Amino acid sequence: MTSPRENSGTGNLGRKHIKSFASGLAHMFASSAQHYAWLAHKLGIPTVTIDLIELRIEPAEFNTDRNRVLAEMCQRTLLRNIEKLTPPGSVVSAVLSAQFGIEDYSEDNHTASIGESIFSVILTDDQGKKWRVDHVEKRLLVQS
Repeated sequence: MTSPRENSGTGNLGRKHIKSFASGLAHMFASSAQHYAWLAHKLGIPTVTIDLIELRIEPAEFNTDRNRVLAEMCQRTLLRNIEKLTPPGSVVSAVLSAQFGIEDYSEDNHTASIGESIFSVILTDDQGKKWRVDHVEKRLLVQS
């Protein structure tokens, strides 16, 4: 049974939960970033940054329909989580950055992978506090 507060659309989570939002987003992105990783390897561009509020993907070479699907999934998750914050708490900035280990590319039996990749999410609340989480994958499959 849900409480009236949960039904009203206002949240019941405090600011301390913002870090868990960032952690979930970093893990979600890393779990499905194979196409980003492949593109990073193919283009020789190891870093991509996504503004999750404005849904801006940079560099522009990564702003493809296929990549926008994952970025939009992360954005929707973030917005759902923000709604759970107790007013007046809010997230005013959300940046996801991926640093792909493209220098350590290997291919074995039609399976390609890159080296250590770091996925960082920085959420800034309405009081200016930054909440940062880094998620590291030692090897990451790339989708060709």
